[in-house]
Amino acid sequence: MNDSVLLPIEPSAQIICALAAGLTMHTTTLDRPLAFESEEETLPALTAQLLGLKAVHSEVDLIERLEKGLTIATVHSLQVRANLTDAETYQLIAPRRTLNRREASGQLLSSEEADKTVRVARVTARAQQIFAGQPAHAAAWLREPKSALGDRTPLQLLATESGALAVEEQLIGIEHGMFA
Repeated sequence: MNDSVLLPIEPSAQIICALAAGLTMHTTTLDRPLAFESEEETLPALTAQLLGLKAVHSEVDLIERLEKGLTIATVHSLQVRANLTDAETYQLIAPRRTLNRREASGQLLSSEEADKTVRVARVTARAQQIFAGQPAHAAAWLREPKSALGDRTPLQLLATESGALAVEEQLIGIEHGMFA
């Protein structure tokens, strides 16, 4: 007798039902990952990947990297990996002339510029997590106006920390099935 069952309900409910029925359940029957994340899938690690940073496993590691200073290469990495246009980059992080000057002189980003860079990466990574690692879906969601955000795009709101928090609240709501 086959004791594996695939139920058409959420994975957490599948696990509860299987345990209650005394069945063995294989994680391969789930249609999405379990609630816990591997180290590579944590938000700080995904944020670091977008920034092109290595050896970041926790929020503390990310903070330490931020305190040491970020180079213009992190902005370029974010731009490529998050599919940001030049206009979006200059609007969200720093003007073109400022970034060009930092690159030409080998200067680190200012703490404000570094914070903005990490903010955009963090919210983009969160969107990619929510949309099951599909960067194209996350990018589309970030660029579509949302009535709950005053008919602005989530990407526009990343210019401020308060705006980023509003966007993260929307993403958390999507994750928990509250709205799309």
